[in-house]
Amino acid sequence: MIRVFSWILRFVNNCILLNGKCKDSELSQSEIENSEKKLIRLVQSYYLPDAKSSNYIETYIDDEGILRVKTKILNRDDERSFLYPILLPEKCVCELTKLLIRDVHKKNCHAGIQMMQCLLRERYWIIRARKAIKNVLYNCIFCKRFKVKSLSSEPTPLLPDRVTDCAPFEIVGIDLAGPLFLKDGRKVWITLFTCAVYRAIHLELVNSLTSDAFLLALRCFIARRGRPRTIYCDNGTNFRGAFNDLSKLNWSKIVEETRTPKILWKFIPPTASWWGGWWERLVLTVKELLKRTLGRSVLNYDELYTVLCDCESIINCRPLTYVSENPEELIPLTPSMFLISNKNSNIEDIEELNSNSLNKRIKYRSKLLKDLRQRFRNEYLSQLIQKHNEKESHDPQIGEVVLVGDDNKKRLFWALAKIIELIPGRDGEIRTVRLKTQHGKMLRPIQRIYPLEIRSNENLQRGMEESIPTVSETLSPDEVIFKKYTSSGRCVKKPKRLDLFNRICYVLETLYESQGGRMLQNEVK
Repeated sequence: MIRVFSWILRFVNNCILLNGKCKDSELSQSEIENSEKKLIRLVQSYYLPDAKSSNYIETYIDDEGILRVKTKILNRDDERSFLYPILLPEKCVCELTKLLIRDVHKKNCHAGIQMMQCLLRERYWIIRARKAIKNVLYNCIFCKRFKVKSLSSEPTPLLPDRVTDCAPFEIVGIDLAGPLFLKDGRKVWITLFTCAVYRAIHLELVNSLTSDAFLLALRCFIARRGRPRTIYCDNGTNFRGAFNDLSKLNWSKIVEETRTPKILWKFIPPTASWWGGWWERLVLTVKELLKRTLGRSVLNYDELYTVLCDCESIINCRPLTYVSENPEELIPLTPSMFLISNKNSNIEDIEELNSNSLNKRIKYRSKLLKDLRQRFRNEYLSQLIQKHNEKESHDPQIGEVVLVGDDNKKRLFWALAKIIELIPGRDGEIRTVRLKTQHGKMLRPIQRIYPLEIRSNENLQRGMEESIPTVSETLSPDEVIFKKYTSSGRCVKKPKRLDLFNRICYVLETLYESQGGRMLQNEVK
């Protein structure tokens, strides 16, 4: 602003000099300082006309016509600008103050609020300076890149697959843990299958992380627990490879001949491990049991598999509901209750089977299973409530520029991306977005994106084109040109601000009259 105003003043002086030599060199330091003083006088005369007569601060006007503040350290041997700082209005009403704060902030390595206050105090006294500095620093993109927090979403209810009555391991979540080292130096990994409803687990060992090894573990699991209907997992290459291999089969022929439906695979978004928290929590439990059981021991394959079976049995026997000290109360529910038959049936052994006794037996076992699931509903599912999310966050918008969080990189090397698609959940809340980076497109949860509050140029231009009316409607061409719109298309009403154009015209007219030139008034404008 100061340099532009300096060029304008030079142009005026060149126009006034009728017979003199016009200046065409670079701006000198004196011209820049003179321009700065004139702008300060204009700002003070417009925003602070009554500051000299006010009671809240002691001021005076110096020889150059600039309004300055009197401090209590006048007897100190120091610079005049420090003893008598220039009075400026706050940022919210003056564009010059905002640009001044932004310039000092940038030149001093993006200093903080306290440091900025000290630096500005060397020459200026800004009204409500801390608030003005805080507003400018809040909108600094470079500072926000290192301080901005990620978005958050409202708590979501559990998926229907996690609360629907079904057979054990009909809906499972799969994850890998390891590696573990055997006596012969080989590495093995634990494949953990978690029942989505009853929180039971099944453990298998694999020799590698390939999709073929995982398919072998899945086959062993199906042989013991039955074929699952739905599988939840993360985006590991072994899981993706197994899914792609199974998708290549001729499922229409398989369904026609064997009546075996295709397994439904559901992948959680990348880098969103908390979406699979119901199996990640049990992975931690298995690791803790192995640490306390094995210590520094090194086992062979069969010994390790035996220890895993023990861990599986212990975890499946953990209580899911309240453990009462009263012996007359019902025993707590455990995942193993849904995996094996009831041990105490209180029915004598049937030596001679007939259809009548078999029907009674089936009815009795059906009643036991119904009562067990009713207890599971009343004592476990009824205690699951939503937790309040205290973190406030704004909703992401299409076209917004964000930082993509990465736990394996420092924030300085996080990639910039633009939101191109919002993916709502079952309740309509946005929890996943599709991003576009310089390397391609990616899917991320909103907890992994850090908004910079920047709109992309394409979206901004599109919003302006859609919002600006045509000349033939209600506005003249000049009104259309000078009308301002926000990124969302809302028309900005022009507030009462410093009319710099008319002020410059006033200065030029004053110079014209003082120099006694012969130019017409319209030419000067």
